[in-house]
Amino acid sequence: MGQIIFKIWYIIAILPFIMFLEGDEKLADYLKKKEIYAHWDVFHSLIVFLIILAFFLWLNGAR
Repeated sequence: MGQIIFKIWYIIAILPFIMFLEGDEKLADYLKKKEIYAHWDVFHSLIVFLIILAFFLWLNGAR
């Protein structure tokens, strides 16, 4: 039973977070390579994600 709960928790919470971190690394590498912004980190990505989430919630009427 514990393994099933762990697998569900892994798919819902941990795996998307790992994917978010990997995507953030790739974006940071791309921005550094193109010399657009050299100081990109996970907090910048989190702020952008939260702004986009707030915008979509606002559009859908969750005020």
